Amino acid sequence: MQTNEGPVFWEQIQGCPQGSCSGPAFWNIVADEILSVQWPQGVHLQAFADDFAFIVTDNTREGHRKLSKLALDELKEWANKNKLHVSMGKSSYVVFSKIVRGPMIKWGNQSISRKNHLKYLGATVDHKLSWLPHVIEQGKRAMDQYQHLCRIAGKLGASTKTSEGYCIKKL
Repeated sequence: MQTNEGPVFWEQIQGCPQGSCSGPAFWNIVADEILSVQWPQGVHLQAFADDFAFIVTDNTREGHRKLSKLALDELKEWANKNKLHVSMGKSSYVVFSKIVRGPMIKWGNQSISRKNHLKYLGATVDHKLSWLPHVIEQGKRAMDQYQHLCRIAGKLGASTKTSEGYCIKKL
């Protein structure tokens, strides 16, 4: 960084504290480099905060493998350059294709797990794009919240304040 007294260098070896004011701005500076890469046709990088998703399209299994390798090698180089760690436990891929045997996708020498569905930004997407796993998951969450509300309300039910006073409703 350039200051009035000349350039100042700081080697950052750990991330910003969770919830810091400057964290998102620093992340945007770092992430801008990988988001500005001109990817080949068939490769698209989507990001939201620190969640990245590649969408890779090709007509063949080998084409998927090659494009995925190219994209992940570039991402790995960027991550290494910026001393970032990518969690393989949180990384997976899904194949939206009639290709029965999808490509083996690796991060360096480590295989990334293939799933029939994955969750990205709160939406569960399955390999058939049916949205059924997402609807089931949302139904479970709604039922859990309903049961939690019932436990809170107890035998008397929930009370709400109205303009005339309090009203107790049985659930």
